[in-house]
Amino acid sequence: MSVGFPTAKGDVDSRAGQLSLQLRDTFTQIQTFAAWLATQTDANLLALTPPAGGVVYTQSEVNTLRSAVTDLDQLRTIFQGGAALASAKDFRTFAKLLTGSL
Repeated sequence: MSVGFPTAKGDVDSRAGQLSLQLRDTFTQIQTFAAWLATQTDANLLALTPPAGGVVYTQSEVNTLRSAVTDLDQLRTIFQGGAALASAKDFRTFAKLLTGSL
């Protein structure tokens, strides 16, 4: 008798399908957000109302946001076959800064 949940073909198929849909949907959201961000000037972003008790963006933070979203959208473009990656690149460089991870 094994311990834990049994694994069947349907479990594997379901998980593979879920991951594929999550990735597709995440890339769609990245594309939408990148398109919106492209319409925003730095001045627009710097003037955003901060959350209660929060602070506004600095120019450095706006630059980081733009770099991260550009990298994420490049990854989306590669995933969708719209571009090739010329050399190895760590797409986490700026994106990890958005999560508070180093």
